[in-house]
Amino acid sequence: MISTRSFHQNAKNQVKTISQAKKLSSPTSTVVSGRVRENQKATQSEESLRKVMYLSCWGPYS
Repeated sequence: MISTRSFHQNAKNQVKTISQAKKLSSPTSTVVSGRVRENQKATQSEESLRKVMYLSCWGPYS
């Protein structure tokens, strides 16, 4: 049979472990979201360049 004290101590240790895991995962999610933003910017740049190239070749003045 588990004593109340050891039960509470075990629960307390698990809470510490969970909070430490959350702290460690936060920078990782920040890095991932930063990469997503970089990919979005790159995609927007490519689309803009594609539009400029299209208009310079096939635009209303050609």
